[in-house]
Amino acid sequence: MDEQLADQLAAANPWWANAAAIKADLHIKRFRDGQVPWDPPVMTAMPLRFGDTHVLRGPRQAGKTTTLKRLIQRLLEAGEKRVLYFSFDALRTSGGIIDVITVAKKMHPHAQGPWYIFLDEITSVEDWQYDLKHCWDSGLTSDDAIVLTASSARDLRLASERLPGRRGRGRDFLQLPMSFRDFCLATGIELPDETVLAEQWLTEPGRQLAGKLFLQQDSLAVAFEQYLRVGGFPAAVRHFVQTRSTEPDPAVLQILWSTLSGDLTRFKRDPLAGLKLLEQAGRSLGSPLKWSNAAETMALQNPTAAREYAELLSEIFVLLTIYFWDVGRQSLQPRKQRKAYFIDPLYAQLPRFAVPGTRVAGEHAMIENLVAVALFRSAAFTLIQAHAIPGAIGYWRSSDNREIDFVVPRVSDWDNPKRFPVEVKSNNDTEISGARSAIKRSFGTGIVVSRSRFDWNETVAVLPAWLLLAGLKENTDRPVTFG
Repeated sequence: MDEQLADQLAAANPWWANAAAIKADLHIKRFRDGQVPWDPPVMTAMPLRFGDTHVLRGPRQAGKTTTLKRLIQRLLEAGEKRVLYFSFDALRTSGGIIDVITVAKKMHPHAQGPWYIFLDEITSVEDWQYDLKHCWDSGLTSDDAIVLTASSARDLRLASERLPGRRGRGRDFLQLPMSFRDFCLATGIELPDETVLAEQWLTEPGRQLAGKLFLQQDSLAVAFEQYLRVGGFPAAVRHFVQTRSTEPDPAVLQILWSTLSGDLTRFKRDPLAGLKLLEQAGRSLGSPLKWSNAAETMALQNPTAAREYAELLSEIFVLLTIYFWDVGRQSLQPRKQRKAYFIDPLYAQLPRFAVPGTRVAGEHAMIENLVAVALFRSAAFTLIQAHAIPGAIGYWRSSDNREIDFVVPRVSDWDNPKRFPVEVKSNNDTEISGARSAIKRSFGTGIVVSRSRFDWNETVAVLPAWLLLAGLKENTDRPVTFG
């Protein structure tokens, strides 16, 4: 037996000797003492069944490890004994997964029977899919419940190709930073239990929910201004709760920049070029991103290289890519120009953090950014953003250059080929009136999102951004299954 690995396993799994040891775990203590109560949707959406292998993806620092530790705590409190956790951040050799599971099952005092196995940052292991295939085919893990975490969607295609039939009913889940609704609940604002999908705002239940939320306009409007600056990363929200300062915490920004630059380096990309792409994305926020302009900003000779950087940043959950929706073909068009939004507001601040004085996105553009991410969370029925393709929301532009910011599937009527439009405007009466007319003319019904104006209408409703985001349902009902 590898004594060094055995020591690592014993240190990572103190509950093998004493189940109560989980209470002293750093992530559990930070969650318990951090004054930020938050249950990511995956906490209730992920079924832990023997024979299934789930993958939990999402940006670094979004709390995936804490989610694993909380799931482990639940199992231990329910009396489970065969629970393995291991992080591969510090173990990056091929074959490490096989060794970890084999040694764990040899040294555990109650090894016989199915296990719950949690493997963190699995993509740190080269060719990890082959290791898992071997574990399944050899019978080492075929009866176990396995949860893997990864900070990249780049390998999703390989995983589904190389593990056919070896994941049981396993699914791919996505954990993003806190939504605005989560932020409100975590900072002490009570909200109605009801939530609705985008198109359901135009129904009677949507009208009633809008009325309830509008009564909370003072607290929600203030919280929205705070969320615009703080974002949803747990550490950033924790700093805000403790200090009530909306100034970005330099320590959190440093961690985000360090992890981003490390990921870019790991994928053989220049961190400075990646930073310049974020700067360009901020400048063009709300408009299609031109690869030639991005390449010039990044000092790249080839616009294709700029597009590849953008796809990588989408795959590691820094950017959200929005494609053009072709109404006639009823499909996304990747050959058309794409829009890029920040998965969290703090990513928009990284260029200024790294190079003081750098111009960042304006406030109205950031409001549109928050709406984009909220719609993605609500309409992304697969709960995964693979290959930089959201697979849910797009934008639309007519032949006479009239643009609708977002068009989303009618999730409550999935067979309906028509998309539901959402346009983001300021409080300007002329802009709102023009947006309403454009939506009626091209789509019949839809929503105009304003800064603070509220005018519910069963055809085209005008909703404040804070109201829309506080009541928008986060879709956890349709996770995709591979295998």
